[in-house]
Amino acid sequence: MVNSDEVNGEEKQEETAEPEGSREAEASGEEDAPDPLEEAIRESEEYKDRWIRLAAEFDNYKKRRTREFDALIQSASENLIRDLLPVLDSVARALEHRAEGEEDSDGFKQGVTMIMEAFPKVLERRGLSEIEAAGKPFDPNYHEALMQMASEDHAEGVVMGVVERGYLLGDKVIRPAKVVVSGGSPGEESENEAEGEKESEARQA
Repeated sequence: MVNSDEVNGEEKQEETAEPEGSREAEASGEEDAPDPLEEAIRESEEYKDRWIRLAAEFDNYKKRRTREFDALIQSASENLIRDLLPVLDSVARALEHRAEGEEDSDGFKQGVTMIMEAFPKVLERRGLSEIEAAGKPFDPNYHEALMQMASEDHAEGVVMGVVERGYLLGDKVIRPAKVVVSGGSPGEESENEAEGEKESEARQA
């Protein structure tokens, strides 16, 4: 006769028992999972390799740009010197006439004239231009006032004389023009002084 308790116990054991296949699957899954530390080390090595290659490329870029800039400077210097050679020849010819005691000769004067004509043209081709000053309203962006003088011929604030020429290189002021600025006619000055005295007296009153 079969005992019912034994049957029920066998059924419970079968229900609670885990299949061997599922255990093997879990074990193999644990073995296939990547190690976080190894994964982090691998990624760090990749980033390091990329950084080294990027740094090498940037260093090569800087060296290439430096070589190109040096070549550009050398080319510009060569072109400028080539343009100045005729001026140098004119200076040499003028000095030869001066050494021979011919400072008043036509050859000396012609040499100096050629220098003064050729040299500004060379600089103009390089972007140099003279700042207009004489007869223009005083502009502190382009002019440097050395003094102010009364003038019958120029209105107040107008440049009446240039002491030293100023120059632009492109749009940049490389040397402002040093000028003398008109303070107006002497009569205007006395009138301004009189008006100033009246204003001060009115304030005091």
